[in-house]
Amino acid sequence: MADILIIGIGNIFRGDDAVGLAAARMLREMQLPGVKVLELDGDLTALAEGWQGAQMVVVIDAVTSKSAAGAIFRFVAHEEPLPQKMFATCCSCHAFGVAQQIEIARSLNQLPPCLIVYGIEGKDFTLGSALSPEVARAAQAVVRQIIVDLGLGAMMFT
Repeated sequence: MADILIIGIGNIFRGDDAVGLAAARMLREMQLPGVKVLELDGDLTALAEGWQGAQMVVVIDAVTSKSAAGAIFRFVAHEEPLPQKMFATCCSCHAFGVAQQIEIARSLNQLPPCLIVYGIEGKDFTLGSALSPEVARAAQAVVRQIIVDLGLGAMMFT
């Protein structure tokens, strides 16, 4: 297991719900040293299993909070609970969402030492739609911020 794990969450068939997967794929293409990228598009019970052994985990998912499309939210989830309503997207087919899975892991003392969660406000979750332009731009901004979070900013942006 890599010390750093990126987990992108989403459904590629539901427009902006795929933003977590899109950001994760961008990070995978960068082939960052010591970083493993995982995509989850179904059962989120695998979330805590996926991060076992990782020292730092970054999760990226679409959110709905009535903010402007493409708004970016960053949570230090090993220190504070996530807002559950924000991470319960309209098209989620999961029995439990990201926030609930993290809280279950917290109650079982199974959180990684560092857990950062990015939520990107979606606009269109229609079946068969593509990422909205503002959400696609937000995914790129989150990727740049994650590079900074990982301490790789100087290496990647000079």
